[in-house]
Amino acid sequence: MISFKRVEVGYVNTPLEYLSNLTNYFNKGKIYIKRDDLTGLALGGNKTRKLDYIVKYALDNNYTTLLTYGAPQTNHGRLTIAAAAKFGLKSILICEGKKPEKMEGNLLLDRMLNGRIVFIDRKDMDEKTYQEYKIKVVQEVIKKYEANNEKVLEVAMGGSSPLGAYGYMQCIKEIVEQIAQQDIKIDHLVCAYGSMGTFAGLWLGAKYYQAPFDIIGIPVFPTPFALADCVKLINELAKECQIDIKCDISDLKVLGGLKNNKYAGPAYGRSNQEIRKAMYLLASQEAIITDPCYTGKVAYGLVDLIENDYFKNDNVLFLHTGGSPALYATPHNEEIQADLWNDNVEEY
Repeated sequence: MISFKRVEVGYVNTPLEYLSNLTNYFNKGKIYIKRDDLTGLALGGNKTRKLDYIVKYALDNNYTTLLTYGAPQTNHGRLTIAAAAKFGLKSILICEGKKPEKMEGNLLLDRMLNGRIVFIDRKDMDEKTYQEYKIKVVQEVIKKYEANNEKVLEVAMGGSSPLGAYGYMQCIKEIVEQIAQQDIKIDHLVCAYGSMGTFAGLWLGAKYYQAPFDIIGIPVFPTPFALADCVKLINELAKECQIDIKCDISDLKVLGGLKNNKYAGPAYGRSNQEIRKAMYLLASQEAIITDPCYTGKVAYGLVDLIENDYFKNDNVLFLHTGGSPALYATPHNEEIQADLWNDNVEEY
């Protein structure tokens, strides 16, 4: 296998822990967690493993600026901006929608880290017109930087390129070593299925390193990215690594339904009562903080699958990919306030 070079953007060898309280709560097999919310950089998250390789590529090829995309509460955007700051690069985040009246959650951190934020308002444009307009704006932004002798590297949304996905291929090697050291058994790894880079890297890594568990994706978009796109990314990564592994759509496990699935909630970046109940369960049982955009949805999928005996008393590993800054942004904060504050606090 061809290996890619990396720099240490954040921490690897994150803890793999047994969730004894949650295990006892369900009494249906053992539950473990991989703490990739503890990767160190700017409050942590899974994107640091991808940025290890993306930033190394940028430095080796004399790029001066990282440009990426996402929603206003994008964790990938925050960590890309943070990685740029750490390695002396400039950063640009292209956000869809109007500029909010105030900074909240990840946006506040983005500006503290000196990221340049560019909002692109959809207005009343249809999807085709909007995408054309977005391309035009991005080209104008890049030209503006190039006019000042900057060299801009476009980083895919979520870091979901073969180079980024390689970070999670290597995460599997780390997990396999940890379960051997701890002498534990894992039957399934459950993770978010979003921009697909994390899932794709995990899937290929599980095959290459002969992991004793399968990879199960929980969608965070009500209409997830097509499995065909994920297969393409996996096969591109395998080709670049020069390993003889092929993936087909039938090989992938993405649960909850591929259209309007039950785990993703009403919209990307939005939660519902079921998602928040799973978040509160992990917090109250294990002091594990999840977020309404990503890990809360995976927590809901995990809880629902356990309750409905999908795992049949098997041992499950939950990949925690971070995201807690989004808790402090509207509307998430308002929804949690309504759930937990006014009728749940005593005064004397």
